[in-house]
Amino acid sequence: MTARLASIAAWLLAGHGLWVALFWGLLQVPESSVWMLALSAVLAIVLVVLAAVLQSGASSAWQIDRAVVPALVSGSRRADAAILAALVFGALWWATEALLTWHAGVAGQIDAAYIARTGRSQTQWIHATFFWLVMFLRWTVGLTLAVSLLASAVAGGRAVLRSGAWVRSAIAPRSWLAVTFWFVLLVAIPWHLVDWRPRLLSLGAEPWFVGAKLALVAVAMAVGWALVLQAGHGAAEKT
Repeated sequence: MTARLASIAAWLLAGHGLWVALFWGLLQVPESSVWMLALSAVLAIVLVVLAAVLQSGASSAWQIDRAVVPALVSGSRRADAAILAALVFGALWWATEALLTWHAGVAGQIDAAYIARTGRSQTQWIHATFFWLVMFLRWTVGLTLAVSLLASAVAGGRAVLRSGAWVRSAIAPRSWLAVTFWFVLLVAIPWHLVDWRPRLLSLGAEPWFVGAKLALVAVAMAVGWALVLQAGHGAAEKT
């Protein structure tokens, strides 16, 4: 288990390092001619394909009945599954963003109705509850659906998606609790620490601190995302 996790995290860390390097290269391309625009388009397509290959390979590697390297190679050929999973998550993102936009438009009406019926002016809790419910749908339900779909597709092909079992497994509390736990602990929290620095840090020590901090954040996020994919794969195996 530990060796497999380390291998998958290393795959994700190295692959996303390459992805960031290519993305930085894309930003440096001067769009001053048709050829430069074409190069930008090619790099953009390569970035999408590389991201899909990384996710499908890492998800496939959690098939514990197979060696890690063959599973990575086999899963890398199912990049279409990762793109499909990303589309599902994107659809949930769009839907939740639409809900937030709708709520912003009717927030005043909700306040007026609540005050008229109860006589109380404290309405912040209503909007906070709605916001966190939407965030739950986006980051918990949406993310678990995506990684469960990815795991099912890389393990059994797109045909298994017709049964809808991956949906039932994703909405099971055990599945989304595991996905949420690892995502918050090792992905979201480290990401929010990227800009943090101690107040008394000297200028001479700052480059070393920043380098060590970013390295630790990258490792933590790679391990965290590997565990998120494992949670999705574990849910898929129960179907």
